[in-house]
Amino acid sequence: MGGFTNLIYFKEYLSAESTNRIKKTIESHGEFELEGELDYELEVEYKEEKYTFRIYYSDANDDGDFDSESKAEFLKKIGYVPNCYIGFMTWTNEKYGQKFISELMLEILEIESGLVDFSSAIDPELTENKEKIKKFVSEVGGEIIELEYETGNDRIWFTHLADKKFLRNWIGHKKFYIPK
Repeated sequence: MGGFTNLIYFKEYLSAESTNRIKKTIESHGEFELEGELDYELEVEYKEEKYTFRIYYSDANDDGDFDSESKAEFLKKIGYVPNCYIGFMTWTNEKYGQKFISELMLEILEIESGLVDFSSAIDPELTENKEKIKKFVSEVGGEIIELEYETGNDRIWFTHLADKKFLRNWIGHKKFYIPK
């Protein structure tokens, strides 16, 4: 079973104070290897099992995924292009990993305001029906934004961006999961 990647986009670059607080938060959760500034391999033990996560920082201005179309979509939907982001990866899609990453992102959003990119649409029923998905996520509470992109087969689809309130509500929702 494959894993997932979520991102937190930040409007501005992180301050030294925010970076230090985020580092302490990440490091408080388990054993880690620091590979660079906010670039971690994090191992967390849960119920006598070890889970490995990758957390990394990226300057969005140096990221090839932020092409002119992506930037235009960000400007249209949220009014700015993020300057940086933190990525959260896991190699399995187990419930513990989904919950751990979501709670860690929520802790980081308490330090620095940003938007979570779920890297896909939140569609727990796997309907692929845009209107049903829109209705469902609007009932969770908090801000949710659809960011459109073109798939490999020339289809327009979307990923969900969400604020801290949505993420908090989503973690407690009976249909909580992280899309992959």
